Amino acid sequence: MMKLLGGCACQAIRYECTEQPIAQLICHCRDCQHASGAAAAALMMVPADAFHFVTGKPAFYEITGGSGRQICRGFCTSCGSPVTGHWPVVDDIQMIFVGSLDDPSIFVPQTECWLSSAHPWHSVNPDTSKVDRAPVIGVGDRVKAWREGRAKQS
Repeated sequence: MMKLLGGCACQAIRYECTEQPIAQLICHCRDCQHASGAAAAALMMVPADAFHFVTGKPAFYEITGGSGRQICRGFCTSCGSPVTGHWPVVDDIQMIFVGSLDDPSIFVPQTECWLSSAHPWHSVNPDTSKVDRAPVIGVGDRVKAWREGRAKQS
C-alpha cells in the first residue's frame, strides 16, 4: 500500500494519505495557474477518507472555477504554500498539490486538462491523455471506476 506524505514548506502543515491516487493530472486552467503560481498545477486526486492532516490545518480560499463549480484551495497561512483542494459538493475526493509531497518524483501524470488555457510556451507531457476542457476522459472515468470498486467492497 502506498503512503503519501507531505505538507507545506515551513512544515506547519503535515498530511498523509494511506491509499494510492485515484487520478494524477496536470491542470492548465487559469484558476490552477493562479493557485500554483505556475503554468499549470500538478495534482493527485485521492480518497478523502484515506487522507488526514497530521499537524496543522490549511486555510481555504473558495472560488468559482472555470467549470462553474466551487473549489476550495487549501494553503498554509504562514508560508503560503498550496497544499490541498476539494470541491465542496464532492465529499469523497481530496486533491493534493504534487509540489507539497515529500517525494514529488512519485507523480506519474495520466491526463492534462484545460489545454484550451495552456500557454504556448509551456510544453505538454507526451505520455498523458489530453483534453481541452474539463477532464471527463482520463480523470472522470478513473473516478467512476474507483467509485464502482468502492461500492462493490461495501
